[in-house]
Amino acid sequence: MGKIKAAIFDMDGVLTDTVKLHFKAWKKMFESHGYKFEYEDYKWKVDGKPRIDGIRSIAYDMPEDKLIEMAEEKQKIFLEFVEQENLEAFEDSIWLLNHLKQNDIKLAVASSSKNTTKILTKIGIYNMFDTIVTGYDFKKGKPDPEIFLTAAQRLNVNPKECVVFEDAIDGVKAGIRAGMLTIGVCRDGQFDRLKEAHYVVDRLDKISLELLENLHEKLFKKV
Repeated sequence: MGKIKAAIFDMDGVLTDTVKLHFKAWKKMFESHGYKFEYEDYKWKVDGKPRIDGIRSIAYDMPEDKLIEMAEEKQKIFLEFVEQENLEAFEDSIWLLNHLKQNDIKLAVASSSKNTTKILTKIGIYNMFDTIVTGYDFKKGKPDPEIFLTAAQRLNVNPKECVVFEDAIDGVKAGIRAGMLTIGVCRDGQFDRLKEAHYVVDRLDKISLELLENLHEKLFKKV
């Protein structure tokens, strides 16, 4: 029996291409309030964080009540985009989920998004997971490891027996702080952005359980 018992996936950008929708929604919201907002701002300052934290990283001069208003505005814009677009799960993600499931690996989603259940249902993969942790289920956002530790606890698996798949810098940091093997998913090929991860890929069909077991063995030999 291998050392890995569970795989925990971030959703946006890992399982489905909601990144472009989030970026468009953030950009529309921020620019309506007079803030310049580009893709690099999204990837470095906002991606993977709870909504309020993401807004605060750009609109740091705004009072708390205004931040809440901006968060609600961004959510409304994003949900409009979700309804308009034909969202699908990445084929390589489906492949890896099936590969791990066939090898009796428990599966979880751990996403800061409060839209997680809605989106997983829309793209038809909600029932593939043993547990789903959303933005409603934790207090401290990434890079704090609480979200991943919550997933491990629900799966009844030791954190050291988990692998995390993340496309955001703060998500990678959270996975490492949780004591888990952490794989960076960098679909834009800018691997340097996620260099803190234990391993980085641009597609999830480049992953196999054998590769994960080998990475796990090397990682925990160092500990």
